Amino acid sequence: MFGSLGPLEISLIVAVVVLLFGVGKFAGLGKDLGSSIKEFRRAVKDDDEEEAKKAAAIAPPTVSTTQAPPPPQPAEKPKQNLF
Repeated sequence: MFGSLGPLEISLIVAVVVLLFGVGKFAGLGKDLGSSIKEFRRAVKDDDEEEAKKAAAIAPPTVSTTQAPPPPQPAEKPKQNLF
């Protein structure tokens, strides 16, 4: 995406943006972006916890009342014919 932009071009673009909007707005933009990301993560985490609670309430864990199958018996060696 930015393959043709070098470090000089990127620094020039950043300098123009700082000159247009000022340092205060530029810093405020970063702060707002960080708080937005934090709020988004919190909302996603809350939704996941809410879905897990709903799933646990709808389908409670079942307890198996059947017995476990018996352990497998060792296989017998086939008898060898001597003749």
